Amino acid sequence: MASPSITLYGVPPSQNAVRTEIALLEKGLAYEKVALDFAKGEHRGPPLSELTPRMQVPTMVYDRGDGPIVVYESVATIRFLDDLHPEPPLMPPVSDPRRRARATMRIEEFQAKLDPVNVFGSVVFGRKGRNELAPRLEALVAELAYWERYAEGQRFLAGNDFTLADIAVFPLLMHFEALGFDYAGRTPALAAYMSACKERPSIQRSGWLDAFAAFVQAMAPEKVLAE
Repeated sequence: MASPSITLYGVPPSQNAVRTEIALLEKGLAYEKVALDFAKGEHRGPPLSELTPRMQVPTMVYDRGDGPIVVYESVATIRFLDDLHPEPPLMPPVSDPRRRARATMRIEEFQAKLDPVNVFGSVVFGRKGRNELAPRLEALVAELAYWERYAEGQRFLAGNDFTLADIAVFPLLMHFEALGFDYAGRTPALAAYMSACKERPSIQRSGWLDAFAAFVQAMAPEKVLAE
């Protein structure tokens, strides 16, 4: 297979955009990263507006010489990359159906049940506080109890190997840390999992941890998940 030309459009602190970049780094694929300034509305104009009707990040343009393929939605991009570049694999093999089922379920659960209404966005951009968000915060903390059980007894979410499930879930879990959730005190297995992800070379190389920390510092969200 010819080496593809890959352009990744993103916003540096975005937990959605970093998923694609982590997958690219895990696969050892070369790519051009185009950082858009969200505050200036660069995501609403060309070239992004010409690539996707939703004008969202991440948007990836993938071309092997036979014409560009535009892929958006973060989980779609990482699944696409794993399908087209199966080495190194980022999903357990079908010969290990138990772990493959676990990874698949975690991806689906994350999208449907782990904060589908975006508490972080409500706090950071909507400036909503603890009282206004109380029912959603209670539901989120209850949901995190499931993920604490999922993390117990293994390094990553589908076992001891890093998978697409971890690429999908870890950045979102960082949102809750930024909102004051005490992983170490309340969910020790998740705290260990978070540490393992933070140490992952691909996550380190992406630069996202620093970009996200700077964004959180600048926005100074209320610690609505702190006890």
